[in-house]
Amino acid sequence: MKKYQFQKRILLRSIFIMLILFIILTMVFSSYVIKTSTAEFEEQIDVQLRGITTQIDNTLRLADDIALQIAANYQIIDAFSGLEEYHDEKNYFVENTDVDYTIKQHLISYMLKQNILKRISLFNSNQDITYVGKAVDFGYLKKDCPNPDIFTDTQSYFADQKGKGSLFRVDSSDPYMREISPTISVLREIKNYQLIPSECLGYTQVQIQIDSFARLGKLLGKETECFILDQKNDHLLYSFQSDRKESEIKTLLRQTNNLRGGLYCKLWDSEKYGIKVLIVSKNTGLIHSLMSTFTWGIFLLFSLITIMILAQKIIIQRTTEPIVQMCEMLTGLQVNKNLQEIPLVICDETDELRQLNNAFNELIKNLKLSMEKEMASKVNEIRCQMYALQTQMNPHFIHNILTIISAMSSTSECEKIPEICEKLSSMIRYNISSSEGFGNLDGEILHAENYLELMKIRYEDKFQYSMSYVGEIQNCHLPKFIIQPLLENCFAHGFRNKEFPWQINIQIYCTEECWEVQIQDNGSGISPQELENLKLELFKMRSRDVRMLMKEMKIGGLSIKNVYIRLYLTYGNHMLFDIQSNPNGTCITVGGNYENTCNGCGR
Repeated sequence: MKKYQFQKRILLRSIFIMLILFIILTMVFSSYVIKTSTAEFEEQIDVQLRGITTQIDNTLRLADDIALQIAANYQIIDAFSGLEEYHDEKNYFVENTDVDYTIKQHLISYMLKQNILKRISLFNSNQDITYVGKAVDFGYLKKDCPNPDIFTDTQSYFADQKGKGSLFRVDSSDPYMREISPTISVLREIKNYQLIPSECLGYTQVQIQIDSFARLGKLLGKETECFILDQKNDHLLYSFQSDRKESEIKTLLRQTNNLRGGLYCKLWDSEKYGIKVLIVSKNTGLIHSLMSTFTWGIFLLFSLITIMILAQKIIIQRTTEPIVQMCEMLTGLQVNKNLQEIPLVICDETDELRQLNNAFNELIKNLKLSMEKEMASKVNEIRCQMYALQTQMNPHFIHNILTIISAMSSTSECEKIPEICEKLSSMIRYNISSSEGFGNLDGEILHAENYLELMKIRYEDKFQYSMSYVGEIQNCHLPKFIIQPLLENCFAHGFRNKEFPWQINIQIYCTEECWEVQIQDNGSGISPQELENLKLELFKMRSRDVRMLMKEMKIGGLSIKNVYIRLYLTYGNHMLFDIQSNPNGTCITVGGNYENTCNGCGR
């Protein structure tokens, strides 16, 4: 046998095995790069779509709020109440210029505040119409207007809906002008919402021109196209960064949420607003990623092969040195020599097991120290994210309060401005107070009460609230912003399709062991199926990893899920969270034990 032949065989076999492993790893890594690049590309498109649809949704919600405020205004109601006895063939507002002037003075304030509005129109079933904003063709101010469908369609819709909610109408051209100018209108009934039941006196129509969304094109990437379509017939209303024909767009609609031919199509379909938003983008970055990965893969392959050969050679030589010494000893062994003269294999390591044991103990110590550092890092990360989440205040809410202050400054209600500013200042001060994300129950209740007072100033007599206490409030610690987000949820969801008046009742229960807060509204409630799904989803959160829970806590909004997660991270199974709902409203109960709030970590 050739001397040291086994070393070569070990070297060749190890290189062959490592080469196969490297090829497999390269294929897996390439697949991972493709999958990751595709996922990042799709996520980027989803972010762009969410940005555009959120802006559209906010704009249309604002138009709906304006329509509701106008429809519920007592001056408008009084004016249209006088039209019930008017049955002349001429437009009432053309004949009664003083009434028309008074109404327009009120409507023009909304046009000045919101430059995105194209026109605000008021009309009734007898086709008496007045408006402010962009001029209309004169024929629409007559009883025999060129397009009476808008009057009949509106009356039929609200008759079918029994006067509930609002109507969003999409027109491929301006319904009051002979020009191609797509618009979205929101219509509401003019009636006294404080009376139940109340009779419809007329209709408010707030129009937004589709091309006013042109600024949203800044949210798109260079390779991204966007289209706004009519939800009923897929008619193209507006396009961003594209000159595609309508037939091409309809073809793209059939491959939404799929990546074909390098094109990724994502669709947002809103039956409520009557529009669709389609985003189309080409994944040019995938080819560059594959070429870069292939080039670097070849380079790494040759580099690693060279390094592996040198490293394996050195390792094998050092590892097999005792075996080589034994081979040399056995080769030089002769029977006629004294066995005591045979050189022994010299080894500096005389107690390998003891050294292995000591090394293992040192490994455990280092591992334990590393785990403690990692755990401390995770705890600090969670606390930082919770504090970042809890220091958010809804900018839309602040904007509304500032708008109220601006409106009051020129009216007789300006004396209320200091009170509004004081409450808003108190809320902001509570929001930015440095307390590691925890506060006491007194401060949390005061923060919620300031919020309710501001909302009461905003909606005046249309909103009422009550707050009662059972037991004496203890000096306990709890996560900040637990109550106010639930109140904000009442306005965002509970009262969305609910007519005035709105009402919220809050009850605070305190015992020697725990605290409990019950919030009940008279909103439209949650359907049984949605409520069951929500409770199931909340319950499943308990079995998730902490990092997965933190992903649920998206910065920018304190939702029911967010409150639930923070309560669970603080109190664990000792927390109290319950939701009950029916068509007459929703009741949410939250609470916890005092003994689990000392260090802010009940788990």
